[in-house]
Amino acid sequence: MHRILNKEVLAPDVVRFWIEGPHIARKRKPGQFVIIRTGEDGERIPLTIADVDRARGAISIIVQGVGKSTRQLNAMNEGDAILDLAGPLGRPTEIHPGRKVCCIGGGIGTAVVYPIACGVKALHGNVVAIIGGRTKDLVILEKELRAVVDEVVVTTDDGSYGEKGLVTDALKALLAGGHQFDEVVAVGPLPMMRAVVEVTRPLGIPTTVSLNPVMVDG
Repeated sequence: MHRILNKEVLAPDVVRFWIEGPHIARKRKPGQFVIIRTGEDGERIPLTIADVDRARGAISIIVQGVGKSTRQLNAMNEGDAILDLAGPLGRPTEIHPGRKVCCIGGGIGTAVVYPIACGVKALHGNVVAIIGGRTKDLVILEKELRAVVDEVVVTTDDGSYGEKGLVTDALKALLAGGHQFDEVVAVGPLPMMRAVVEVTRPLGIPTTVSLNPVMVDG
């Protein structure tokens, strides 16, 4: 059993949990995930490890309630216990020292690019983060990213916060302004990731996107 140490609502239907998992916290590398099962009848839920606190022996996950199992998980509270927590799983993201990387997160995808951005900075890289959402309430982890990376650009579809437009608009503006990136990492809805690749491919910028949306149970 793994106790929930902290619960924080980041956005509508989006919750950040800190959960006991010292063996996972010790070994986790950026890009890895865990599989959670809340109880005997629960489904297996794969979730990116957003952060670790090795001193507390804890890991952080960010959950968007979009189905029965994720809503059940988001209904749990501090002090509750999760039955199964398996990990760290998956191949860590390949990070090269000293590179300039643009990390792009759309909505909940920001929870996936955040640990990658931290990993790049840990290897003395330069990181520009572009994060977006349909509206201000759906932008997450801005404060955390500003504490780590070199520059953060926020966009919202409706212009309620940051720059009005899409993350690809911000990416085009950065490139037009003289930014040169060794790599782009983009995680978010499939149309967003496709649009990012359509910007970077003609310029020959290596681009990594996430297949998490098609992973059912790890």
